[in-house]
Amino acid sequence: MTEQNVDRRIRRTKKMLLQSLTKLMSEKKINNITVKELTDLADVNRSTFYLYYKDIFDMVEQIETEMLTDFISTAEKFFKEPTIYDNLISFFTYLFEFVQHNAELCKILLGPDGDYTFIQKLKHTIKQSLLPVDDTLSKLHYQRPYMLSGCIGVIQQWLEDDMKVSPKELAVIVTEMIPKRN
Repeated sequence: MTEQNVDRRIRRTKKMLLQSLTKLMSEKKINNITVKELTDLADVNRSTFYLYYKDIFDMVEQIETEMLTDFISTAEKFFKEPTIYDNLISFFTYLFEFVQHNAELCKILLGPDGDYTFIQKLKHTIKQSLLPVDDTLSKLHYQRPYMLSGCIGVIQQWLEDDMKVSPKELAVIVTEMIPKRN
């Protein structure tokens, strides 16, 4: 059997597990999800699940890490040049498209019963994706966490509203909310 076929089977299995986990997490809290019900729903053997994950929490951790790693690797391209309005719109458009692409999982992770740790990781990832800024200025030191929390709040509201506004429109709205530098 070729390596490509094995990789395809692994990807398919992990995709089935992710879809099943997303469905279960939309119905109940993660603490109440068992490996047995997850694997039954995904039609995957429990031993196969344990090849990739220690438990449900490890699976969620790996999924979150993979999502944020993908986000960072793509977001880096937006800030190779100085931050200007168009770059910010491009960055936020990308951010909202990323959320839209992962909407089911983001709704769960950022929702009322979501994962606080994921929210903190997302804030940190967005912060790291932006150009390094000298935080020694007291005003900026306090503005940055305020803006990051606001950005997460906008994403949560957008998801709650079933993403009725396009990612580009939302990017313009958010960019216009950012205080302009003198």
